[in-house]
Amino acid sequence: MLHFENMRERKQSCNMIVPKLGQKLPNMEYLTIINFEELFDGGYNLSSLRKLELDRLPELRVAWKDPIEVVNFQNLTQLNVCRCGRLRSILSLTMARNLPQLSSLLIDECEELEQIIEKDGQTSSQGHHLQSICFPNLTEIRIYSCENLKCLFPVSVAYGLPKLKILRVVNVSKLEQVFEQSGDEANGSEEKGKVIQIPQLGTLILEKLPNLVSFSSVGYHFVFPSLKFLAIRGSPNISTSFSVDSEESGHAKTEAIRSIDENIVEDSTTAQQTTWPIGSDIEWCRPWSG
Repeated sequence: MLHFENMRERKQSCNMIVPKLGQKLPNMEYLTIINFEELFDGGYNLSSLRKLELDRLPELRVAWKDPIEVVNFQNLTQLNVCRCGRLRSILSLTMARNLPQLSSLLIDECEELEQIIEKDGQTSSQGHHLQSICFPNLTEIRIYSCENLKCLFPVSVAYGLPKLKILRVVNVSKLEQVFEQSGDEANGSEEKGKVIQIPQLGTLILEKLPNLVSFSSVGYHFVFPSLKFLAIRGSPNISTSFSVDSEESGHAKTEAIRSIDENIVEDSTTAQQTTWPIGSDIEWCRPWSG
């Protein structure tokens, strides 16, 4: 493991050391970077890197300086970004489309973070770019204490999470939606009741999200057939309806505002479905069937 620290003022080193390491150590598997202002700024090969940690980078504003240039992270499996207080985004669109082996994403205490995947500003073609983002091996997403983050991902990314098992979001005070519908996605389809399945999601935890309005935009119905544990706490403004059906599949459905009479707990042999009151705290665990 390579370890850097106490280099907050050496801005030029940030732009030179990492590319040189990529050239000299093509078989490097672990890299920890501490206290840099800028990181990668060109297309170079770190194809053997499996774990990348960015930690205690209070002045870091740009992780990938040029979103057009691709850093070769084809074998990266774990990305941890912690205590990077001024970082505004984690991945460029190009980077997000080139992480086929990523299995774990941890983001913690990045106070100014606004986007996990940076928007490229080209609104006319952005929908196409977003639709091509897929994380085929991502199994775990954990987001903690990122107070300026308003959504995790565009809703199109949810279609590309076939192996996601754990989604945990805690203490993200400005979060409004987990999966957001972009303008292009909204304009490109008038389909109602769009169903998105995340087949392997077993743990869904949303805690201390006071401004969370919904899990997704209105009209989306998420299905979690492998759900084992569901916890929604401290999110009183959420309008998404969470339920578990007779086969113990989880559902998160965001509809237009419903009447109070409809927001009741349903748990009967007729419906064979549990639906919690919208905005209430939820803790559900799949019954043991041993």
